[in-house]
Amino acid sequence: MPDELKGRPPSAPQLAALLGEAAARPEVRERIRQETERALQRAFRFSGGRCSFEPGDQRAHFDPDIPQTLQALLEGIRAIPRWAPIQRTLSGQDRVLRSCSVPLFPIECLPLAPEEGYLLSRMDGHAKFDDLANLLPGGDPDNLTRFVYSALVLGFVEFDPALVEPFVLSEYAQYDREERAQEEKEHERIESFYASVLTANPYQIFGVTDGASWEEIKRAYEERKAAFRPDRFLPGVVARRREELRIIETSLVEAYLKIQSLRMDAAGDRGGERPGEATDYLAEVQGKRRESVKTERQTRLDEDERRAHQYYEKARDYFAHGDFHNAVQYCRLSIRHKDAIAECHALLGQALAKNPTHRWQLQAEESFKRAIALDSWNAQLYLKMADFYGDQGMTQRADRLREKAFEISPSLRTKFA
Repeated sequence: MPDELKGRPPSAPQLAALLGEAAARPEVRERIRQETERALQRAFRFSGGRCSFEPGDQRAHFDPDIPQTLQALLEGIRAIPRWAPIQRTLSGQDRVLRSCSVPLFPIECLPLAPEEGYLLSRMDGHAKFDDLANLLPGGDPDNLTRFVYSALVLGFVEFDPALVEPFVLSEYAQYDREERAQEEKEHERIESFYASVLTANPYQIFGVTDGASWEEIKRAYEERKAAFRPDRFLPGVVARRREELRIIETSLVEAYLKIQSLRMDAAGDRGGERPGEATDYLAEVQGKRRESVKTERQTRLDEDERRAHQYYEKARDYFAHGDFHNAVQYCRLSIRHKDAIAECHALLGQALAKNPTHRWQLQAEESFKRAIALDSWNAQLYLKMADFYGDQGMTQRADRLREKAFEISPSLRTKFA
């Protein structure tokens, strides 16, 4: 590299002059594409310092490649490590989303997954960001945020009314730094207390002495219990520290029971408990034990729900790729863990319907009926079952279900007009 270019990246004109005819060679173009992607990823990661996209020389020093440009921008956006600040900003906009009348890129160049194409079709000037989130219940909110943000950055959609100020990445970086600092504090707090409940005695866990009164112990227990409820922490912290929080919750109950047991034994040895005192202690111990059992039961339910959504997402992926057999298997696994996910029953119906055998068609119909029974105000479920009946030649049933969907969501009527 010439001395005048050492230590700083060349501009497009300088690079074109250096390369000359070699700029058209495939390996050079591929290397430029790779470096462009890496530069964009560094910019979108907010790793520190300042970065801006400055308009440069407008002459075409290199042949434009729109698909590669789109891909490079998308790879840069995907490198954003945290989406919670952007999600809050999008959710806080009291504006609808609509397609740009003159997009920056031809929309057909954008590689869209089926659900992304559906979301793009719903950005028709009637839906806000939170409305879009309701269209994909059970999905990863980061994926939705990433797609909407990408569409805004790439100029496929815009807010209506338009934003007075454009999105500024440095603002998100500031939110991100603040949230990172908060997460670090919460992780340290959970780790520290988790270590103490594993090694400390019951009185130390509550921060009281063995001479504390029952009221002091009860108050300390309630305070510790409230301080380590999952809803007191950021979602990312809860996701990573779910097991520690569960053990802390159970350990607090066990520590309380242990102190009660020690107090009852001491009172019995002295023979000085007041009439009814032992009975009161016993009732409270039984209540705490029920609370512990309830906590364990809720933990199992939470785990079942988590697995159900995981299997449902896998079923959606297989269905999108045309693997209907595996889609059926994962839907059934999901339902086995949690039977109340209406969209999972609907997806099972769609996958079963791909098999023309009469037995499978009957099972598909039952799955659609179960989905609607679980969520009778979801217009999309009626439309899916209407499509099923339409494919079977049952046009009257299909029409009735579509009318029901239009009653629930009148805006759908224009889509099918």
